[in-house]
Amino acid sequence: MNDKKKGFILLDVLTGLFIFSLGFAVMLALINTAYIKNSYTDNILQAVNLASSTVDEITVVLLEDPSAVNRYLNGTERDESGRFSRTVCCEWDSQNLLKISVKIIWTELKDQKEYNLTYLHYIAE
Repeated sequence: MNDKKKGFILLDVLTGLFIFSLGFAVMLALINTAYIKNSYTDNILQAVNLASSTVDEITVVLLEDPSAVNRYLNGTERDESGRFSRTVCCEWDSQNLLKISVKIIWTELKDQKEYNLTYLHYIAE
């Protein structure tokens, strides 16, 4: 082989390595983005489930005993569940409608996120 062909082979190998490393870097960026989005979605789903289960617990108690409504009208309750903080507030929206508000707060990537769920529960007299 002459010296001119050896230079072209080296240039081809370097070009191939550059294209491979560029593709590899793009794949790593995609995997990182997918991981962050998956984490965010998981936190949202946990917040929705926590808020929904809180509303379900309150409505089951009120369906069994409508006079228990006074227990929930005392003001705002706040508690912690793992990395989530839950705030529950019940108040009358109209004469027979009880408004149940649940706010779930958590920290994600140094940002505070929140999910709010408001539910109207009819209480027959």
